[in-house]
Amino acid sequence: MTAATSKNVVVLFPFPGHGHLAAFLSFAGVLHRALPDVAITLVSTPRNVASLRRATSAGHDSFLLHELPFVPADHGLPAGWESSDGVPHNRFPDFLEALEVLQPAFDDFVAGATAAGDVAVCVVSDPFLAWTVTVARRRGCAHAFFVSCGAFGSAVVHSLWSHLPIRPDEAGRILLPEYPDVVIHRSQVSSNVLHPPTAVKHRVEAFFGRQIQLGYKTDALLINTVEEFEPTGRAMLRRTFRLPVIPIGPLVRASTKTTSPETDATAGAITSFLDSHPPSSVLYVSFGSQFSIQAEHMAELAAALEATGRPFVWAVKPPDGHNINGEIQPKWLPDGFEERVTATKKGLLLHGWAPQVGILAHHSTGAFLSHCGGNSVLESMTHGVPIIGWPLAGDQYYNAKMLDEEWGVCLRVEGARGDVDMSAIIVDKATLMSPTAKAAEMRQRARAIKEIMEAAREGGHGSSANQALEEFFKTMKLNG
Repeated sequence: MTAATSKNVVVLFPFPGHGHLAAFLSFAGVLHRALPDVAITLVSTPRNVASLRRATSAGHDSFLLHELPFVPADHGLPAGWESSDGVPHNRFPDFLEALEVLQPAFDDFVAGATAAGDVAVCVVSDPFLAWTVTVARRRGCAHAFFVSCGAFGSAVVHSLWSHLPIRPDEAGRILLPEYPDVVIHRSQVSSNVLHPPTAVKHRVEAFFGRQIQLGYKTDALLINTVEEFEPTGRAMLRRTFRLPVIPIGPLVRASTKTTSPETDATAGAITSFLDSHPPSSVLYVSFGSQFSIQAEHMAELAAALEATGRPFVWAVKPPDGHNINGEIQPKWLPDGFEERVTATKKGLLLHGWAPQVGILAHHSTGAFLSHCGGNSVLESMTHGVPIIGWPLAGDQYYNAKMLDEEWGVCLRVEGARGDVDMSAIIVDKATLMSPTAKAAEMRQRARAIKEIMEAAREGGHGSSANQALEEFFKTMKLNG
């Protein structure tokens, strides 16, 4: 189905980062199943489109892909820098500002989609690309943001960025004007928003200031969450934006299908390792595709994993400040660590690709040591796996806070900055894997959330996910 033959067109524009792209792909699939006669096009830069074509080449015809011209060198960026994954923190402002230059090309594309006067075009973008509202209004299109992370975390992040610069009180507390009942500690805030300002902070602050002001002009907020899972967060966003806040989740990636001999071998090794351990006994460790821990904490984490004596699977990446997709250097791990844990079958280190959903779905996985990114939280909860939360940036702190304080399914790693011995902390949190009453209670609560997620995804007309889609179609004036 193309714009030329459909009365309804939905244009999806994700922020170019692995987690954001994955969530938009899931959303495209949901839209196509609900409204198969709607023409869906996902737009991005050439390198991302090429990657998406490879990932969806196996008979995936539910949406089209469109390239927006983008040459990183034109913006002082190295070749290939078309995704936020691997971009150093000090270059992030360059990357964000370069994306704003895509507006004319995007405007031309939307203008073409609206050329037929009887076609209803809806633009759904990431909030980091709030300038798409300007294009939508210029072309007479409906517009919505799709927030690929949770509701509570999004509300807190929006409040923080709306009141820069942040100055904690003497006790280190940060009070949010919109949400007086929510107290954030300075250790739970990205250094980008803390006073005093720097040149990099000024540019990041200016970028988000532009996006926030445009954000209030949208028609709706779509959130990748479930009403029953985050009622507090949804209420907070409604109070702030005074717009429809539509929880269309859980949009979770399917188990990754292997596509090469190398990934086939890795998948086989993972399955063999997990199969060799009892149910709920393995700790899965991953900090996502974009973030990593500090070098000293990496060595401490390795020592802690070995000290617990519990089996683990670690999707290991270079530490913060290094190429996250690079090779692991021996100095970052204790001498002989990988060889010892491999020989004793107590640990499995994954270098590169890791089938996260498949690992979380396996009956041997008992807990997830995670940075608490939005996708990771949903993937863990939809499989009933409790979390040891080690947040590193942004909304991750508040996702962990919500999981801990509202649901009791997360043991938070506190003080993960500076000269803190993380080894002892991780050993303590690993008690989540013990046969104790507290651990059993956390696993039971995680299973309860899994049931909530499953009910939301049921195909019945009354499920919360279907009700949310119907609200979205009505708000966007799409024919459902």
